[in-house]
Amino acid sequence: MTKQEFLSFMKSRGATFTPPATQTEITLASANLQGIRAAMLPTFLVDLYNSCSGIILGSAYIFGPKQIERDIKYHVPSILDINKDVSGNKNLFGKTVFGRNDLFWFAVDALGNCVMLDNLTLSVMRKYDDPYRAMIDCLVVGKI
Repeated sequence: MTKQEFLSFMKSRGATFTPPATQTEITLASANLQGIRAAMLPTFLVDLYNSCSGIILGSAYIFGPKQIERDIKYHVPSILDINKDVSGNKNLFGKTVFGRNDLFWFAVDALGNCVMLDNLTLSVMRKYDDPYRAMIDCLVVGKI
């Protein structure tokens, strides 16, 4: 699947896209993730952030390099903020959480491999060959 196919599919499902991130925001997010010993932003996320800096579909999110402001009580944290919050968990060492829904968390490791994580223990439940398939699984569950 390509980025355009992914974005088109998510648009057809009613996803909300935030404006593209600047190159500075992407670079700072990646560098700061390294500083907390998380994985750097992989190419597929950098490409996504050049088109939109985050995605919301129902109760599911793809975190972006900056906080996503919403008109309701809470905002969607940045990818750096969410990873700082969970950085003490041994199951996340060397991984970067990039998405979340009510049932699962989604992360990428230092090699760019995506995984689905259990909501409570953050242990790996599924591995993905296609990062866009991982993002679809993350977002579509939020709309069910």
